[in-house]
Amino acid sequence: MRIPQRRVHRDVDESARSGTAFRRLPFRWLLFAVCALVVCLSTGLFLVARTAPQAHAATWTEVWGDEFNGPAGSPLDTSQWIYDIGTGYGTGEIETTTNSTANVSLDGNGHLAITPLRDANGNWTSGRIETVNDSFAAPPGGELEVTASLQQPNVSGNAALGYWPAFWMLGTPYRTDHNWPKDGEVDIMEDVNGLSSVFGTMHCGTYPGGPCNEPNGIGSGQRPCPGCQTGFHTYTVIIDRSVSPEQIRWYLDGNNYFTVSANQVDPTTWANAVDHAFYIIFDLAIGGGFPAAFGGGPTSATQPGVPMLVDYVRVYTANGSAVTPTATPTPSPTPTASGGSGFAQGVNAISSNQVQFWFQPSGWTAGYVILHYTIPGQAQQNVQMSYNSSAGQWQYTVSGVSSGQTITYSFTYQKNGLQYDTGTYTYTVGSSAATPTPTPTPSGGSGFSQGVNSVSSTQALFWFQPSGWTAGYVILHYTIPGQVQQNVQMSYNSSAGQWQYTAGGMSSGQTITYSFTYQQNGLQYDTSTYTWTHP
Repeated sequence: MRIPQRRVHRDVDESARSGTAFRRLPFRWLLFAVCALVVCLSTGLFLVARTAPQAHAATWTEVWGDEFNGPAGSPLDTSQWIYDIGTGYGTGEIETTTNSTANVSLDGNGHLAITPLRDANGNWTSGRIETVNDSFAAPPGGELEVTASLQQPNVSGNAALGYWPAFWMLGTPYRTDHNWPKDGEVDIMEDVNGLSSVFGTMHCGTYPGGPCNEPNGIGSGQRPCPGCQTGFHTYTVIIDRSVSPEQIRWYLDGNNYFTVSANQVDPTTWANAVDHAFYIIFDLAIGGGFPAAFGGGPTSATQPGVPMLVDYVRVYTANGSAVTPTATPTPSPTPTASGGSGFAQGVNAISSNQVQFWFQPSGWTAGYVILHYTIPGQAQQNVQMSYNSSAGQWQYTVSGVSSGQTITYSFTYQKNGLQYDTGTYTYTVGSSAATPTPTPTPSGGSGFSQGVNSVSSTQALFWFQPSGWTAGYVILHYTIPGQVQQNVQMSYNSSAGQWQYTAGGMSSGQTITYSFTYQQNGLQYDTSTYTWTHP
């Protein structure tokens, strides 16, 4: 489940990357396809000597890791990992990511396996996961190392067309403010179409263009990675704040093949993108703008069932002083689902086979609006809407519809620097108006109830109780004063009919800020932010 805080895991997060892992803005891959080819033509290839990774100096401390040990077919430890679930991340990729052990599981040999599958109808599923822990940061004056040993999918030629494995990080501020690329993205390993290559990329600044040439970012271009489909290799990035200017360095099997220095961009851009914490993501996409730039795919020849294997992932820090946590900003209230002081939306018939979707803010200005829509029998589309100043609306026209078809759609929009996702609506071609699906109420009523119970002088039990419906999962986000935000998977207590999580480390008089992310009817929602004072 795609579960950064304040995100919906069916749509936008994060573009077709020139090695880009950001799959939120669905139109970025169009630019990328051209730019990636230019990068590849202009970048000389070189051979990388394969040597064993150097042992860590005494100053390095392992702060987190996962060795992926467990029985074959086991799911991941959800206290460590979040499943991102959804379809159409905005890059043109076509898979649906799931939490099924058929797509994401331990292989019994100490590896994580992310496996893409294709069903009899040609539909692809795969996996995408991210760490619950989002505190991985280079301390001021110190260094952060993130490294993994993995085997790219062992497939090549026509059988590999459309494969897009990735190991990457997003800046933790993105979980709250969704401000890409300002919050920073570091792509540690990407390859496409089984090319035995590696791409390393940093994304930062503003989109489009800006100091980091987005959506392409500052990248290594295609570098050879001999044997990376047939064996395990180490892929590493080091964020080094002990040197001036600061650096990000990429390594393949211990060899530094690409470096970005802080003086390549302005100080504010670098600080916003680098000088904070990150969280880690692994995924194996199928199709999209990046594979399309190197031959396309998938095709009928593409072979399903070939996994990316991860032997381990580890995080180290070195030297430096401790980072002082910054308070997590409290999001503004989410506008109402339709009309009122939030926004209005709808669909107008233009012709027998065309309809126009529209979105109209009520008394405020949207930074952007993304439309997600699904025509029966087709894959979900994620498109940037255009602003019609004369109508005061964001609009997008869809062709190829037929009378009687029911289209499912929703919107992602930016307000006051924060990103929100609406509920899901339906529109039947030939009808006069769209019928919204009710969005669950923020607390109590027919939506859910929630609360916190004191357990001891240092512990409290957070609970979340759906009212007449079943949650697919519930994630608790909470912040104890002076500490970084925690994002944890809650457990379902069937006897109480509640999702529960007991948190410790509290003191009397502390006010805890918290919220929930939950899945209802296949869609993910985020609640408002609540506070509770420990007695």
